[in-house]
Amino acid sequence: MTALLALAALLAAPPSALWIERDGADLRLSSDLSSLLDDALARRLQSGLTTTLHLRVAIRPHPDGDPAGDTWRGARVRWELWDEKVTAVIDGPDGARTGTWPTVAAFIADFGRMDGVVVARGVPAQDATFRATARLEVNPLTAVQVARMRSWLASPRADQALDPLSGSLLGSFARFFDNLRPGVAERVIVVEGHPFRADRLPFYRAAPPTPPPASEETHGPP
Repeated sequence: MTALLALAALLAAPPSALWIERDGADLRLSSDLSSLLDDALARRLQSGLTTTLHLRVAIRPHPDGDPAGDTWRGARVRWELWDEKVTAVIDGPDGARTGTWPTVAAFIADFGRMDGVVVARGVPAQDATFRATARLEVNPLTAVQVARMRSWLASPRADQALDPLSGSLLGSFARFFDNLRPGVAERVIVVEGHPFRADRLPFYRAAPPTPPPASEETHGPP
């Protein structure tokens, strides 16, 4: 019951700002992005199915332009039905870590928290205006996955496996998968920050480092 109340409180919280600070020529992001993982996604995470998450935060000139920098965080996460815990591999530019969390709410809070993460480098303190955008993709297709799907459809026995009476079902599947491209996701959730001037950012003050939870293992880059 306590875990359910904690999850409800977490999901009811309003989205946090994408807080950008200046560290020399680098821009750092500090934000709680856990609100991107809404109640529907939390239920999916607790279903026992493996879910892939890909979170990308980019800094772009406002109102438009190529990214001035970005950072990303990925996860393959599953709720262990028998052990009643979350197991996940969280990946990012600095490497991967494998861990366990007692509740889905605890995993969401950990995955969504970013503290002083470098999101852009070499941005001069000039009057140019930028905006930060966070984009969360749920189960995005990779190039390897798309290639495997098409290879399976191209096999000589694919039509027999799909529909032994006619090839119409195969044609429907082929058209469906042919429209898929790497990067297509089951869901995409986007939040944008307020525009800011590069010469008016607050200065970054590093917080004391906190050790990872005892239940996690830290690994080097894969």
